[in-house]
Amino acid sequence: MAQLKGRTIRVFDPTANAADEQDGLATRFNGLDGKVIGFLNNTKDHTDVIFEEVGKLIQERFPEAELRFYRKESVTGMKPEMMADMKAECDAVVTGLGD
Repeated sequence: MAQLKGRTIRVFDPTANAADEQDGLATRFNGLDGKVIGFLNNTKDHTDVIFEEVGKLIQERFPEAELRFYRKESVTGMKPEMMADMKAECDAVVTGLGD
């Protein structure tokens, strides 16, 4: 810790520890027609605009894909109910940041 005229400044390292194990890759689909694709908006600015455009591109290539859009209440955390809904309703989920 550094001292600054009698005050203490704490500096934290925001990096996570390395994982002991790695998850495997998800099974790949042959295509997205007939699949339900969820989009999880993390509430950052412009995420909805980006997802709308990505959704259009998916539907151009896979017109039989169904798109569902979800929005977290805040950037931090997600209600377990929403996660359970997405797991039950979607074959795949896209998440990302706006800004």
